[in-house]
Amino acid sequence: MKFNINIDEPIRSLDEIYVKAQESVKQQGPYRIVEAVAQDKLTLKGLALGRKQGLIEPILIGHKRHINEMLDQIGEKRSNWKIIVEKDHHTATVKAVKLIQEGKADILMRGNLLARDFFTALFDPELGLRKPGGLWTNIVVLNVYPIDRLLFLTDCALVVNAELPERLKLIQNATEFANGLGIKEPKIALLAAVETVTPGMPVALEEAIIAKMSERGQFPKGVSVDGPLSLDLAINPHAVEKKKMKSQVAGQADILVVNNIHVGNVLFKSLITLCGASSASVIVGAPFPIILTSRSENPENILYSFALSILMKR
Repeated sequence: MKFNINIDEPIRSLDEIYVKAQESVKQQGPYRIVEAVAQDKLTLKGLALGRKQGLIEPILIGHKRHINEMLDQIGEKRSNWKIIVEKDHHTATVKAVKLIQEGKADILMRGNLLARDFFTALFDPELGLRKPGGLWTNIVVLNVYPIDRLLFLTDCALVVNAELPERLKLIQNATEFANGLGIKEPKIALLAAVETVTPGMPVALEEAIIAKMSERGQFPKGVSVDGPLSLDLAINPHAVEKKKMKSQVAGQADILVVNNIHVGNVLFKSLITLCGASSASVIVGAPFPIILTSRSENPENILYSFALSILMKR
């Protein structure tokens, strides 16, 4: 899906995203989030917080007894929640999608099921969600102190191994996504262990090819892509100065692209667990917003994911 919102000035924090989502809700009313396999205490806390803030109206699909038990545990009144009974995880996910397709919900959220099983259901050909040639990707938006801008990290949850063609699609999706948040000329770093082009390291060779494509103007005007870059060179100006690196991207990257899910997932969870980063996590490329938060996420970060998905829907 494409952004329909025009943001002139770059959004620089998740709090700004939240404020813009509140503005949208004032005009449109709360957005309806349907959670598949909703018997999950953490996401229920997030949904309760989102509803309390007036952003969303939740619809829960799953095992009713388990959902009610968890609502009791978090101090929520059962009668205040709309629950659709479905014990089978696959069927619950399909039912959630159909609510959106029928115009009865706006945004999809994963509940208490593995990402693998969630996407197996979503990629069922009968649902017709994946278009030929398209690629769904995960983007995590982060506020990391003391960096004074948003960082976009892709892919942490969906694309297992991004070969060169997939890496180009990751860049395209992330660029369009950043554009939607007012970042019209994003700087994109292709991460690797080192910044040198090393023949024995295939990822470095592929990233050097993509960087050369950028140098020759094969990406949209204003988009700068460079790699291979180590993480410190991508975001730390002091490292750039120390290593005497010459690059339009080094030290000021907006978007961090990794070549496989393991690197992305470890980096993402390190930032939120060890560095206290705030985050929002969504899937792009689908016909509607999909929220895919970590099962160890805190309710405040889940709230940011709601806000981001509201901007996507708007």
